[in-house]
Amino acid sequence: MSGTNNRFATALMKALEKKNLDGFDYLEWKQSVGRLTEIGMDQDTAINSAYITGSSVGLTKEKLIKTANYYTEVLQDEQAQFMRSLEKHLVDNVEGKAKQTSELKKKIANWETKIEQLQEQIRVATEQIESADSQIASARSKAEENQQGFEAALEVITNTINQDIADIQRVLS
Repeated sequence: MSGTNNRFATALMKALEKKNLDGFDYLEWKQSVGRLTEIGMDQDTAINSAYITGSSVGLTKEKLIKTANYYTEVLQDEQAQFMRSLEKHLVDNVEGKAKQTSELKKKIANWETKIEQLQEQIRVATEQIESADSQIASARSKAEENQQGFEAALEVITNTINQDIADIQRVLS
């Protein structure tokens, strides 16, 4: 048996020992059969020898079969307890984790949608910045042109007035 199967077999044997009936019954008979086969006795002879030993302390064929059935019921009870425990384990560790995983997947999908929305907002804002930068450059260029035009016109007119003042002083003096 593998390590896991050994662990379960040991647990089941402990359960049988815990529910062991008083006197020589199926469990004691089975142990006797096991010991006899270990020393080299064939199976049928070991079964008969263990039965003869047990019959000296009150074991009958009916009691042997009845107690064997009792221990089968003990094992069935152990199976029911194991299945309840397994079900609880599955609910706690499998279904709970599956629900948690599902919730995380939903969160990730929501976050991905938000990321896409934010990326779209970034793209729109970047376009607005580029458009504003272009408008700023155009406005700055236009302002510089206007300033240069204004200063040129101012210089011409100021020079004309200054020339007129000079002409007035020269001619009318």
